[in-house]
Amino acid sequence: MKRLPSYILCLILCLTLISCERAVFKGYDKMENGAYMQFHDVNDNGEMPKIGDHVIVSVKQSMGDSLFYSSEYEEGGTIEFELTMSSFVGDMMAGLLNMHLNDSATVAFLIDSMCIKTLGMDAVPDYLTAGMPIYIDMRLKGIITAEEVAAQQDFELQMMKQNDEDRLAMYYSDEKNKITKSGLIILSVKGKGRGAKVGEILMINFNLLDLDGDTLLDLFDREPVAVRCGDLELGEGFAEAMKYVPEGGEGQFVIPSALAFDSIGLENSIMPYTSLVLNVRNTSILTQEEYEAEQKKKYEAEEAENQKRLEEEPARIEKFIKEHNVNVAPSASGVYYLEIETGDGPVVDNGDIVTIHYNLYNIEDKLIESSFGSDPLQFVYGNNEMVPGIEEALGNMRVGGKATLIIPSTMGFGDVAIDKELPANSTVIFDIELIDVQKPR
Repeated sequence: MKRLPSYILCLILCLTLISCERAVFKGYDKMENGAYMQFHDVNDNGEMPKIGDHVIVSVKQSMGDSLFYSSEYEEGGTIEFELTMSSFVGDMMAGLLNMHLNDSATVAFLIDSMCIKTLGMDAVPDYLTAGMPIYIDMRLKGIITAEEVAAQQDFELQMMKQNDEDRLAMYYSDEKNKITKSGLIILSVKGKGRGAKVGEILMINFNLLDLDGDTLLDLFDREPVAVRCGDLELGEGFAEAMKYVPEGGEGQFVIPSALAFDSIGLENSIMPYTSLVLNVRNTSILTQEEYEAEQKKKYEAEEAENQKRLEEEPARIEKFIKEHNVNVAPSASGVYYLEIETGDGPVVDNGDIVTIHYNLYNIEDKLIESSFGSDPLQFVYGNNEMVPGIEEALGNMRVGGKATLIIPSTMGFGDVAIDKELPANSTVIFDIELIDVQKPR
């Protein structure tokens, strides 16, 4: 059989894809930037946004008959965001670039593009249908130019800076405070131990507060953390303060924002131009060699304890079984399934979106976590998103069912330490209620 030249095969493939797109997006116009759109209201004389502008949009996102998101539940019924480069041809950003102020339109694209290009998945997951179109209904209600956004941000930063300087002035003018050459404010230092040298390791507990007294970070109620003297990870002011706190002593400092995170801040935690109050307790000072030796000793002790816990787990489970009068046999994997209430709804299959409520206990019957009274837990069954013992148990249940599970560490969290109440190789107890099962479309 004569083979077609490769360029003809490519041409056929392209024509096939174009034909497929036209079939899926029938009634939609393909714009110059590749977006498939259907306009409802057109304001040809209106302003058009450009990349870098902020847009104010009312949005509804749907797939098939399902509505995934609507901005009508947001304040004002709209969302505001920066218009950026498209993550794939014909996405929502591309659609907005074709719209005028007060235009109303629908942009359509395949779910494949969103999963692979935007979300970085290798393929469309099994619980979704490849080739399904997503429709985004939009009305462009406002445009804030990039220049206006920059001017507003600059104004807000200047206000933050001025407020910070005014607050700091009170500390600088207080004669009780000691001011270092860099501008670090020393409120108090207690203790007579030696100070740390650059490169040595301080084992400390500390917290950071803003000047209003609101806690931004608190590491007092835990094991001391290791900080190398001279490291600038938390800013120049923090590093300088470490040199003043003696071994076994405490210190309180005000770190001006210029010596902390300055005009940048720390994403999601510290605003720009935020000066900090630092309270610190220095437990000990170690050389690098002493620190490494201590860490090795600690690691070996934890590993020995974890191994001992794993070896003793069968005896702990047997004791728990006897104390709670459990009279069912474990599964081949070691999971005990105690049915509390039989459900009468659908069963669970791979790829289903499963919704459950749960209580989590350790083997000492201490409640660690619960979803009851808050939002239930939702996950895709069979995608290894959940504790293996729970997935195994759900295979025995119907919607409406309730059960208690005794799960050995190998089917639970394994050698992962969750916290002090659930160290590595811990047996866990779950009460679960299967609330809902949604079949993939």
